[in-house]
Amino acid sequence: MQITTLIPAYKTKYMVELMTSLVTQTHKSQRIIVSDDSPGGEFGQILSSPAMLVARERLPIEIHQGPRIGAYENFLHLLKLWDNSTELVHLLLDDDVIYPDFYAAHRAIHGAGNFACSISARWTANERGQPIEGMPIPAGVLQSMGRIVSLDAGAMFTTTIPQCQNWFGEFSNCVMRRETAALLFKPDFGGVSYAGLWDLGAFLAASLQGPVAYIQDRLGHFRTGGEGHSNQLYGKHMKAAHLGYAALAVGARRIGQLGESHARQCYDGIASAIWQRYAGEEDMQPFCRVLPRMRDGLPGAEDEFLPIWQDFLTRHKF
Repeated sequence: MQITTLIPAYKTKYMVELMTSLVTQTHKSQRIIVSDDSPGGEFGQILSSPAMLVARERLPIEIHQGPRIGAYENFLHLLKLWDNSTELVHLLLDDDVIYPDFYAAHRAIHGAGNFACSISARWTANERGQPIEGMPIPAGVLQSMGRIVSLDAGAMFTTTIPQCQNWFGEFSNCVMRRETAALLFKPDFGGVSYAGLWDLGAFLAASLQGPVAYIQDRLGHFRTGGEGHSNQLYGKHMKAAHLGYAALAVGARRIGQLGESHARQCYDGIASAIWQRYAGEEDMQPFCRVLPRMRDGLPGAEDEFLPIWQDFLTRHKF
């Protein structure tokens, strides 16, 4: 099975590590498509320079100009450039690193079974790329005797949304079948957008198509700190990442994948987090009022949330 790597490029700081992780793969990608979303095209300029000649000689790299209207729009631009040309596709963010057996392991899993996508464990690393901690994997998965765990939609939804916890990671440690990748063009459940939690939302949507293979081996690392959105607590992306759990719960309820008690557990956790972190933020005031009502199960509270959430996404240009 052939794999295409899609790189939504913006930051140039980690380019050498990024390209090295692709050069050293024991199973190489058939295509590597770079969509340069950097403001002045700096990523493409450096990648095209003599300093990166070795990477270009060893890898089938294509460089395209990005749309420069947002990170997720760049994801979709890459998917259109890929155009279903391979059975498997991988979105690799420009500050993440995959280890040498990443593609070999994911390809073997897809060759052995009909999985909607495969997700491998990862390390969380510091700014220098040094692993510092693992993901909070549920005990039932972590203690499994197998290196590969097959997860259905019930397990996926109930181990993430109620706890407000994405223990899977992000797109960089997931390989999707071409049919699954199409889900990224409609990031919602029951008409409720999960913008801000696009990765987790996509993984949950994938589980509705078929089982998801979870690989226990840590085959990459996610970098914290630096210029990443996870290091900007008061930025729009981190706010949306918090609120996105409530949106996921409302949407999951609409499609029958989450019960009331699990949804209220989610609303309780998010209401507490929003109050502690964002009580003084003007754009979060409506959520400070409605989330406790959702937590308490008051009639109509979930319906109140929806226009407030949509207004937040519109004003912040998601």
